Amino acid sequence: MKLFRVFFGIIALSLFIACSSSDPDPAELNEDYIPTPKPLTVPPIFDRLLPPPTVPADNPQTIEGVALGRKLFFDPILSGDGTQACASCHQPANSFTDPNRFSIGIDGLEGTRNSMPIFNMAWNTKNKFFWDGRALSLEDQALQPVENPIEMHNTWENAVASLQSHASYPELFNKAFGTSNISKDLTAKAIAQFERTLISANSPFDKYLLGEGNLTPQELNGFQIFMDESRGDCFH
Repeated sequence: MKLFRVFFGIIALSLFIACSSSDPDPAELNEDYIPTPKPLTVPPIFDRLLPPPTVPADNPQTIEGVALGRKLFFDPILSGDGTQACASCHQPANSFTDPNRFSIGIDGLEGTRNSMPIFNMAWNTKNKFFWDGRALSLEDQALQPVENPIEMHNTWENAVASLQSHASYPELFNKAFGTSNISKDLTAKAIAQFERTLISANSPFDKYLLGEGNLTPQELNGFQIFMDESRGDCFH
C-alpha cells in the first residue's frame, strides 16, 4: 500500500508539472460555434467528367472559413515585412498566377519558378501541389510560403503572433473554427478553404467540350497537336 501511495504521488506530481502555468492554455472552444456549411459549386462539365472534389473531413467548407481564408489570402500580414500577400504572386487578374517568368519575394529576390495557377485545386486527385509535388494537400501547400526565405521570409511563430494581436483576426477565427486561439494549422485551413472555391469552367475550351461552342481552326489544330503523342505529347 505504501508503495502504491508513492507511485500515485509521483504520477500526481508529473501531472501537476505538465499542467503548470508555463505551458500554453488549451484552445477554449466556443460552445455557441455553429459554422455555416458552404458546399462547393460543381460546374456541369466537372460533374460529368471528373470525380467529386476533394474536401478533407477535418476541414469542411464553411462560409466563415472561406471568408477568413479570403482575407488572409489578400493580406500581407503573413510576410516578414508586411508587404507580400498570397495574392501578390497568385494574382486574380492573371488567373491567380504570376505574369513574370520567376516570382519575386519580399526582399526583391527572384524565385526559381513561376507561381503556378491555383484554380480548380479541389480536383487535384493526386494530392500533389507545387511544381515539384512536395505538398500533399492544399493545407500543406498554404503552410510553406510563409517560411520560404525567398517568398514571405517569415516564421510561423511571428505570423501567428501578428494575427493574434490584430484587432479583428481573433474574432474571425472564432467564427470560422470556434476558437480565438490562432495557430498556423487553422490559418492554413482557412486559406485552403478559400482556394478550393477558385473554380474555372467557363473557357471556350470548356464550352467546346460541352458542345456549347466551337474552337477556331487554329485552336482546334493546337488541341490536336497537344493530344498527339507523336507530335506534342503534352497531355501526359
